[in-house]
Amino acid sequence: MQLVFVRALILYVIIVVAMRVMGKRQLGQLSASEFVVAMMMSELASVPMQDTGIPLLYGIIPIALLVGLEFLATFGELKSIRFRALLSGRPSIIVREGKIDQRALHKNRMSVDELIEELRKKDITDLRKLRYVILEPGGKISTVLYCADSPATPRDLGQNPVEKGLPITLISDGRIIGHNLEKRGLDRAWLEKTLTTSGRVPSEIFLMTIDDSGSVFVEPKEEE
Repeated sequence: MQLVFVRALILYVIIVVAMRVMGKRQLGQLSASEFVVAMMMSELASVPMQDTGIPLLYGIIPIALLVGLEFLATFGELKSIRFRALLSGRPSIIVREGKIDQRALHKNRMSVDELIEELRKKDITDLRKLRYVILEPGGKISTVLYCADSPATPRDLGQNPVEKGLPITLISDGRIIGHNLEKRGLDRAWLEKTLTTSGRVPSEIFLMTIDDSGSVFVEPKEEE
């Protein structure tokens, strides 16, 4: 039993490292080759994990080989547009000028119900507002609205809002994130002084953030 545990732990670590090396992508964003590699790695790992009579290297070596092949495939995609199209496919326009391209829809084996469902997820119910809908190689859709139906931006309205930038976390579930304080040129004294105005201490804060403009957001912990 101890041997099975150790072998499972080793294979788990190897698979996690392999997936991290392959890049940061969600499962739904994997390309066809990446998805195949992920499936094959799970199968290769399960065999020596279940049968202790099979040497562990019989699982590790094929996994390393698959990761190496995926690296070569990724390198090929970066260097060759044709190779990229061969492995990952090309985007397809399935709605053009507010009209569904039925031939493109059928070619991509996508039903009109699936198209409408994906558009509803983007809060779009009127096809006439769409100039283009593109089915991306990863299976997701991108939409381009007509200018008249696009949301107005502050620039369109002649406004010049202050750029707030990306908020960073200073306190997470009562724990102070010291390196984030240093990034903003702040210290614990400033933090405690800021919280004093609300009568709180860091351990009572669930989330505290600050953006580039200096705007602070504080969410206290809920009382249990």
